[in-house]
Amino acid sequence: MYSILDQINKLTKTNKLILATFAFLAVLAFGGGRAHAATLNVSGGCTLPIAINSVNAGANQSGCTATGAGYGTNDTVTIPAGAITLAADLPDITVSVTIQGTGMTDTIISGDNGQYDMFDIGTSSPLDVTIEDLQITAFSGFAVRSVNSNVILNNIEIDGQGASPNIDYVIWFRFTNTANYAVDVDNIYAHSINSNGGNTVLRVEQEGSGTINADINNVTISDIHSTSIGDSLFGIISLAMNGTVNTVISNTTIDDITGEDNVIPFGSFGGTMIGSPATVTTDVQNVTITGMRGKTGTGGSAGIKSGAFYSASAAMQPGDQARATVNVTNSLMANNINDNDSSNCTEADMTSLIGGSGTDSIAVINSLGYNISDDDTCTSFTEDGDLQNISNIISTLGPLQNNGGNVPTRALLAGSPAIAAGGAVLGVTTDARGTARPGDCPSVGAYQFVGAVCGASTPSASGGNAGAPNTGVGAVSSVFAVSASLLGLSMIVYASRKRLTIK
Repeated sequence: MYSILDQINKLTKTNKLILATFAFLAVLAFGGGRAHAATLNVSGGCTLPIAINSVNAGANQSGCTATGAGYGTNDTVTIPAGAITLAADLPDITVSVTIQGTGMTDTIISGDNGQYDMFDIGTSSPLDVTIEDLQITAFSGFAVRSVNSNVILNNIEIDGQGASPNIDYVIWFRFTNTANYAVDVDNIYAHSINSNGGNTVLRVEQEGSGTINADINNVTISDIHSTSIGDSLFGIISLAMNGTVNTVISNTTIDDITGEDNVIPFGSFGGTMIGSPATVTTDVQNVTITGMRGKTGTGGSAGIKSGAFYSASAAMQPGDQARATVNVTNSLMANNINDNDSSNCTEADMTSLIGGSGTDSIAVINSLGYNISDDDTCTSFTEDGDLQNISNIISTLGPLQNNGGNVPTRALLAGSPAIAAGGAVLGVTTDARGTARPGDCPSVGAYQFVGAVCGASTPSASGGNAGAPNTGVGAVSSVFAVSASLLGLSMIVYASRKRLTIK
């Protein structure tokens, strides 16, 4: 099952859709048993919690009556437009299901001023869960948390206004066994999240020995702040403490993310706290990163600078193999500050910082070309199309706003060095708005400038933006505070490599 899944993850979304259609028809033709599909419409006495409980039980619960062929493996819960305010945590999702709203600004689920948790997915058995077309707001500990499940999130706004200040993770995909899994995240807008501790907006974490394939596309993260000293803040992090994580991130914008310790908009960490080898490969294509404000780390990340791209590894014992790789192409980064210095790239071997004794620990950031940076901290950015120390990136970027599509973007203004300065990336044919990218000379970053011709960019060289003023964005941080604090991860590492306690 999982080897087939791995192959499917390598296909284009069109091919995935074709395969899914054939699979569905095969179930209709040959499937028996529980290959049914019930639909529950949230309305009146059929509340969202009761609908989830009905699907979990495979039987109607008080207030809900399913339509369709009966409960099975493809059940759907539909939520109409309007606002739902929870009176308790949502029930755990323990079976495969699709939860379908009517739009990310139409169906709104509120945790009532930070009192209640939202979607908690997973058991010891693999599930297939889709959540789409809704808004999550004012939640407590998390918006979406899953364990050992294949998850699709699509067209979701996560609004942190009114949320608890004690959030650790906004979206957390956690895997603890030997199986292989897939995560697909599309059209997500997470914003306005303030924390007095650490925080991670989107985390893919492998603790088992299998392989995780994560596809993250068209995501915007903005206005994320923390006031905690000693806790790290992460935008999107791929983390393996055993096994393998392969993450592809495209058409994504991170803007205005700030903290009082390490701040990492895009992070990749491979550390052998549970087993070896631990390998993380993060492919970043067509992203825009601006407005990071962080500090040099303390505790387990002592002496390590914040960076727009961050790659770190740690080998706990002799013979362990830890790998963290970030491959970057067609990406735009500017106005990202560690303390008072520009900081677009940070690489670190954290083995000694967290008490490890292994020697095979490698963390790298590689350029695959066509990246534009306003400093020279990304030492590998020497490939075709790479531009460093370009001073007019920020002055030729519009504000983060609705420029069309499902997530806000920062538009390229006339004269931007990113216009027509990119290279074609296999599989990336549109920008974050859905606007087509040309095969030749596309724009760099998450936004495609329309109407440009090759050679239209106008880069201005400088010595970087070191000492650039803080533009008024607040202060953030994300936790992973550890006894042996690893990258900011809240964990306790036992010398005998017993199970970590992770917050």
